[in-house]
Amino acid sequence: MDDERPPRPSRARSDRPAPRSRPAPRVYDAPVRDSPRSRSGTRRREREPSAIRPLHVLLLVVLVLGLIGFTTRVMAGGDETQPAAAAGETATATAGAQGDAGTTETQKQEQDEGGAEQPANTTIYVTKKPPPTYANGAKAPANQPGIGAAAYAVLDVDRNEIVLASNDTDTRPIASLTKVMTGLLIAEAGDFSHRVVVSDVAAGVEPNKDGLIIGNSYPRGILLYSATLASNNDAAAALGEDLGGTYGSFYAMMNKRAKELGLTRTNYASSSGLNDAENWSTARDQAIMLARAMENPRFAKISGTRKHAVRWPDDGSRRVYENHNDMLVTYPGTFGGKTGFTTAAGGCLSVIVKRGGRTLVGVVLGTNDIWADMTRLMDAGFARA
Repeated sequence: MDDERPPRPSRARSDRPAPRSRPAPRVYDAPVRDSPRSRSGTRRREREPSAIRPLHVLLLVVLVLGLIGFTTRVMAGGDETQPAAAAGETATATAGAQGDAGTTETQKQEQDEGGAEQPANTTIYVTKKPPPTYANGAKAPANQPGIGAAAYAVLDVDRNEIVLASNDTDTRPIASLTKVMTGLLIAEAGDFSHRVVVSDVAAGVEPNKDGLIIGNSYPRGILLYSATLASNNDAAAALGEDLGGTYGSFYAMMNKRAKELGLTRTNYASSSGLNDAENWSTARDQAIMLARAMENPRFAKISGTRKHAVRWPDDGSRRVYENHNDMLVTYPGTFGGKTGFTTAAGGCLSVIVKRGGRTLVGVVLGTNDIWADMTRLMDAGFARA
């Protein structure tokens, strides 16, 4: 994440106060006395009622009836109020549109991910499915795309079978593909307006960081976008520590969830993926991981977002997260995934693509060219009947 802090966009305001409504004319019960301007020149009788009283009563009745009608339309969700769905859609607008509206991006995000689509206390829990089988010829040398990745797998989500694979059960470090599990656990926890207080350990995580400040608090939703789209490690560390209470407890949560989802050769020991020695998995397990994570609508929405703008809590500046997954733009049908890299892990990438009525998940681990390898792998996967 670069260090640019663009100034806060100006908002159109009116310096004039809102016009005040003029009070209704007051009617007194006191008798009207003689007036030198009276046309008739005669004095009104003291007990004669005011001529404007019936008109005043009529206007008052009309006003009350109108107010009742207005209130009824508002309570029924009429034009006077913004529907909840529209409020949620506002939060998913493009980055430019978000910066121009009166409501801050953080508030929009909280309206959407924290409430409008799913209440904060609602758990969207992804369940385990039977382990995928292997299609005929999935590992046959003649069917392989000839890519440079050390390990790979293609999972047909609907058929629940591996259609292409090489070294797919070999354990390897997976770098930031780890954040798919971190993101799923946070998405399942919900409550995106919850404030995450940053510890000195989380703030000190290197590299690729968002510049979180020790002791400051940030909405959970903002940090999830930061960790998922921009792959910021301090955001992932802060999220894990906050949800688990301690880092060790969060790693235990990750491994428990991995077993529940059917990942059989995976060990999580990091919320960001920087621990290459103890944080490892397989191409097969990571294909299952992404397929299951995308069943959570909150995670799926964030994973498939190309760009997201927020109002940064520290200084009110506008910050834009761009998704590192270029396949969202370059490979038609891609609607989610995660990139990763460390020196030990090499290039890592997982994507999910829908095309021609089929949905495939592809994973490449240990490659020098994630984009070229994944493109060839997915082309070969879709070519398999």
